[in-house]
Amino acid sequence: MKLFLRLLANDLRLLARHKSEWATLMLFFVTVIVLLPFALGPEPELLSRLAPGLIWIAVLLMSLLALDRLFLQDARDGTLDLIRLSPLPLPLLVFSKVMAQIIGMLAGLMLMLPLAGLLLGMEIRQLCVLAASLLLGVPSLVLVGGIVAAVTVAVQRGTALLTLLLTPFYIPILIFAVAATDASAMGGSIRPQLLLEAAILCFLLPLAPLVTAAALKQSD
Repeated sequence: MKLFLRLLANDLRLLARHKSEWATLMLFFVTVIVLLPFALGPEPELLSRLAPGLIWIAVLLMSLLALDRLFLQDARDGTLDLIRLSPLPLPLLVFSKVMAQIIGMLAGLMLMLPLAGLLLGMEIRQLCVLAASLLLGVPSLVLVGGIVAAVTVAVQRGTALLTLLLTPFYIPILIFAVAATDASAMGGSIRPQLLLEAAILCFLLPLAPLVTAAALKQSD
C-alpha cells in the first residue's frame, strides 16, 4: 500500500508539471458549456432540462482529449519503454498512472461544475446528483479509456481509432449518469442509476489495470 501511495504521489507530481495542458482541457470544457446556450436558445427551462446531458457530453469529449496523456504520449517519447523495464509489477504502475489521471480530471471538474450548473440554470439538488454521477462515472471512463489507449499503442494506430473504439463503451455510463440526474429533477429515486454506475466501476477497478498491462506488454 505504501508503495502504491508513493507511485501515486509521483504520478500526481508529474501531472502537476503540465498545468498548461490541464488548463487547456478545463478551458475546452468551459467553452463547450458557454457555447451550448447560444446553439439551443435562451429558454431557461430547455437549458435546465438538457443540462445534465450537455455537461456529460462535454465531460466525454474532454476525457477523450485527456486520454492522449495516458500511454500514447508515453509511447512517443520513450517513457513507456522505461515503464515496461521497471522491476515493479506493470499492473501496479498502470493503476497508479490511471488513478492520477482520474484524480486530476475529477479535481478540475468539481471546480468547474458549479459554473457550468449556473450557466445552464441547474438546481442545487440536480447539481449534487450530477456531481455524484461524475464521481462514479469519470473513473470508469478513464479505466475503459486506458484499456483502449493501450490497445491502440499495441497496434500502433492513432487517436482516431481510440475515439471509434471508446464510443460504444461510454454509452452505458452516459445513460445511467444522465438518468440519475433526470430522476432527481422529477422527484424519483436516483439509487438504481447510481448503483448501476457503481457496479460498472467495481467491475472495472480490478480488471482494467490487468487488461491494460497485458495490452502494453504486446506493444514491445
